[in-house]
Amino acid sequence: MGIHMKNGKKKAFIRNGIGILCLFLLCLIVQGMLWTGRDTADVWNQEQGGNAPDQEKEEGETEKKVAYLTFDDGPSCLTSEYLAVLKEEKVPATFFLIGEQIEGELIAVVKQAKEDGHEIGVHTYCHDAGVIYESEESYIEDILKTKERIKEQCQIETSLFRFPWGSKNSYVEGFKDGVIEEMKKRGMEYVDWNVSGEDSVGCPSAESILANVRKDYKKYNNPVILLHDSASCRATLQALPWLLRELKQAGYSFATLSERKETCHFGEY
Repeated sequence: MGIHMKNGKKKAFIRNGIGILCLFLLCLIVQGMLWTGRDTADVWNQEQGGNAPDQEKEEGETEKKVAYLTFDDGPSCLTSEYLAVLKEEKVPATFFLIGEQIEGELIAVVKQAKEDGHEIGVHTYCHDAGVIYESEESYIEDILKTKERIKEQCQIETSLFRFPWGSKNSYVEGFKDGVIEEMKKRGMEYVDWNVSGEDSVGCPSAESILANVRKDYKKYNNPVILLHDSASCRATLQALPWLLRELKQAGYSFATLSERKETCHFGEY
């Protein structure tokens, strides 16, 4: 019987020893897992000089989306209505103006646009291709005449201009570079667009304007949207509230063109 007791104690001792050893090994494993989880990001940063993959992805997903709303061909009899919609929706925009239309009651409308936080740019003085694009000198004169008109009538300085029909139109192809270089010397930069409502072509409806913008704006985190502020573009005015709300729901905020990190030129979006 004494022998059986000794054997029993011996077996119990062995079992207890194995249990302690297993517990010790388990603790080591858990500690190693905690150390690895704690330092993985630090090790990645030290070796790669940047964020861990998951962190990098998360930052990309939270990149801000900003839409830049622009209107050509104003001021017009509809401009004050555009301003009312933009004010209601708390959205800034950039207006490229036609110089000869800045007269009478529309002078006060342009001033109001500036006071509301919108940006004012130069479009053209008369929007007549045969006049403004006759030569490099004639177009430079047209830009400067419009710039001066805005300053004299509205006391607004401008630093942006937009080629009528965009910077790649056939009228200006032969001397565009000379115009751009000269205007840069004068502190002015040209701006194109990468999304268009096609609202100055044919007889668009509010639905077609929305569809034209909708098919392209999602391609860009910073879309520059071309619309028109002219007496014939009432469909644009009708589409505007719906467009602004859709862009907001898609996660876009809004800003004026001078706030964009990169100037929008055709082919350089």
